[in-house]
Parts: sequence; structure tokens; C-alpha cells
Amino acid sequence: MPFSPSAKNPKIIIAGGTGFLGQLLSQSFLKDGYDVVLLSRNRLSNSKYGRTVLWDAKTIDEWSAEVEGARALINLTGRSIDCRHTSSNRRKILDSRIHSTRILGDAIMSCEVPPPVWFNASSMALYGQCFGSEPAHDENAPIQQDSFLEEVTVAWENEFFKFKRESVRQVALRISFILGHKSGAFPLLRTFAKWGLGGKQGNGDQWMSWLHQDDWVGIIRFLLKLDDFNGTINLSSPNPIQNKEFMRTLRSFLAPLGIGLPAPVLAVRLGCVLLGTAPELALQSRKVISSKLRELNYEFKYPQLCDAFRNLCD
Repeated sequence: MPFSPSAKNPKIIIAGGTGFLGQLLSQSFLKDGYDVVLLSRNRLSNSKYGRTVLWDAKTIDEWSAEVEGARALINLTGRSIDCRHTSSNRRKILDSRIHSTRILGDAIMSCEVPPPVWFNASSMALYGQCFGSEPAHDENAPIQQDSFLEEVTVAWENEFFKFKRESVRQVALRISFILGHKSGAFPLLRTFAKWGLGGKQGNGDQWMSWLHQDDWVGIIRFLLKLDDFNGTINLSSPNPIQNKEFMRTLRSFLAPLGIGLPAPVLAVRLGCVLLGTAPELALQSRKVISSKLRELNYEFKYPQLCDAFRNLCD
């Protein structure tokens, strides 16, 4: 069901909205008649959906006037973790999240009419890893700080929840691996599978928590309508799967004769060096579900991986 905006061209602000996830949301909101404002650090943004406003994600400037009276603020800003985790890149990854969250909080605190809801991106990384038959982590699982990505996510959420304004509800979105048609990691995996390279990565036992792009949009729209929901929430399908099963399912749709050469740990590490990314992104084991979405009766469009792949591989 579409939204029913209460005023002509109500505004939704998406910081970092020129990226993959932001553009999915923007396209959806524009169909409902919203004025979608994308806060971007790129003057030459190639955004197809939304009105781009420049900001540096560090200082209050003219962009902050856009926040006044907005229907919602959604912050997706952050340097991609899909890079080699050198000391320099680690600092950029952390600072981009902390600084953008802090300055958006300052903007909200200075508004006369602040947006009634502020969504801030987060990550499922803060639960740590899950192995074998261990139960999946939900929102009640303990927080871990044993690795870089865990530490970054904890610091990110701590900064977000420092800000409190009675009229603004805050929701930290602990986002899992989003499967998308044209962006994210899925198109690369799809290509590998078509070339017969879609075997398991490492031993294949690592868990993968995933979410179809349509459920990414669906959950955000769902949460926008829940005027009394605050706090943290996991954005993940109810059915995490091990890497070997994930790749086997993908091969069943795309691979010639279902064949897929595996990538041993050494090959994964070498490949990541050549691609300029971090091997832990392929080898980490994240098994996450959302008890809160279940309690709220959110109905997933793609709860099963085979249905998600059927849609994405058409």
C-alpha cells in the first residue's frame, strides 16, 4: 500500500542516497510523490532518482535547511568496507560514519520542526561471528568488539544514540548482505557462477545472512509507518544459509551443468588482494535473523533464497 503524504510534496532526506541502497529507496519514495533530497559529497553525482544537495558530511552548511520539517531522515553515509583494511582505510571507514552521524544529529537538534523519524545505517557485524549449529543472533544477542568491523559498528551506534530529542524516534538499521539486480556484490557472484567459478569460498561452512533488495525497501517503508518503534533492528531474511549452500543454489540457476570451481582459503585471500578488498568479507560467518520483524508481523516478499535468486536471475 502506498503512503498517503499529508502535505504537498513532503520531503524525505537520504544522506548517502546516491549509492545502491539509497537509490532503491529514492525510486520507491518518488513514486509516492515525495520530494527526495539526496545529501551527497559528489558534485557530479550520477543519481537517477532524487534531488542532490551537496554536503561534506562534517559541517553544518546550507544543506541543513533541508532537514527542517522533513518527513524522515535516513543516513546511509559511510566509506565502503569493500577495500583493503589498511590503517588509512580503517580510519576513513570509521570517521565517515561517526562524523556524518554526528553532524546530522546536530542538524536535528537545531531544527524547529525536526523529522519525526531518523533512520541510521548500522551493521550485523556487531554480533560477531557464528559457527556450525550455533543459534542465529537476533536483536537480543550480546554485542562483540573483537574485530575491526565490530568495533566500528559499536562506535557508530553509540554516536547515533548520543542524540536524544523527544519528538524524534531513532532506529538503527543493522543491515545484512543485500542482494540486488544491478549493484552490490550479487552481480559479481552471478558472473562467477555463469563462468563456472561459482563454487564455495573457503570451506563453505561460513554462514551468510542476506536480504533481497525488495525487502530492503519494504522494511524501511514498513518501519516508517510504525510511529512507536524505536531502537535497533536487524534487516535480514529469516533464513540465513551457509556459503556452500548459497553458492549451490546460485549454480542451480546459472552455472553450466551446475558446475562451480571452489575457491580455497588461499585463493580467496589472493583474489581479494588482486581485487583490492578484504578477505574477511568473503570468509566471515554471520548468522543473523530478526526477532523484532517477526514480532511486528513484517511479511517478507522473499524469505527463501531460491525465490530471491529466481527473481534476480530472470
